[in-house]
Amino acid sequence: MEENKDLVLEMLVSEDDETGVDIISFVDSPAIEVDFMYFKETQKKFQFKDEEKHLVTGAAMIPNQKIIREDSEGNQFFVFFSEDTIRLCNEMYFKQSKNIGANLDHETPVDNVTVIESWIIEDETNDKAVALGFEGLPKGTWMVTYKVDNADVWAKIKSGEVLGFSVEGMFGQKKSEFNSEDWLRKLIASDDSDDEKVAKLKSKIASL
Repeated sequence: MEENKDLVLEMLVSEDDETGVDIISFVDSPAIEVDFMYFKETQKKFQFKDEEKHLVTGAAMIPNQKIIREDSEGNQFFVFFSEDTIRLCNEMYFKQSKNIGANLDHETPVDNVTVIESWIIEDETNDKAVALGFEGLPKGTWMVTYKVDNADVWAKIKSGEVLGFSVEGMFGQKKSEFNSEDWLRKLIASDDSDDEKVAKLKSKIASL
């Protein structure tokens, strides 16, 4: 398999077509399809479980995080979602009333599970996600809380058989200029750059 780090595709959604997040899956291992893309690699494991209320919280989508994909010939490349795209995914998901139901590993539909809370992280330091135990999630991350009234799903959560969320949907795409080295080169060459700013950007790029 060849890895083409120079090929980075930005994933897109629109209110004018059928693109968008269709469902959120409870997953342990990701699956890859041609038309639909499943993104588990971007997600953190569940950090919050309320045993009494059967609530589970996690990140559904994280902005600007490069996710490795593979085409039909085994060639690898990267994709990412912008902060604006994730915000639109969140809005469309609820406008289209897709918050009831889910599936397991993008295969088995499950009922009696409902997204009852959803928010976008606006403050990386003081957001509710931090209070729940999440660390390092950037501004623009889409967080969701599921009410799990399905005994089998809750048992899988408790046992660690499922570890996080994975979005499933149809997405457009365009070639991106998302290039870490170019970002650093331009910043270092700019008049207003300083060592602290460069160091912070290097750290952020290293996490992508």
